[in-house]
Amino acid sequence: MGHRRTDSGRRYTCAHLICAYLLTNNITRAVVTARDIAQFHHLSWKSSRSISAMLDFLYTNRIRETRFGFYLMGTAPFKKTDYPHHYTIELIDQARGIL
Repeated sequence: MGHRRTDSGRRYTCAHLICAYLLTNNITRAVVTARDIAQFHHLSWKSSRSISAMLDFLYTNRIRETRFGFYLMGTAPFKKTDYPHHYTIELIDQARGIL
């Protein structure tokens, strides 16, 4: 997909940003792009690439673990291009204690 590989420590940081986005907006399921999450936290475009790489990693490897605080339900390309993807993310109950 052309993304850089994201190490495990960075994955947890990205997962925390995603959970914070969902909890702050008081939603349990959202269809968002990595860019939406990065803009919400006032981060650079490089951060959105890291978030996107982490979400792609979870989706490609079909990882559904509670340690990240959310489940990735699916993904869909935006319009006819491959980037950015819309990700369907659902917060799990244990994630409410993260923040």
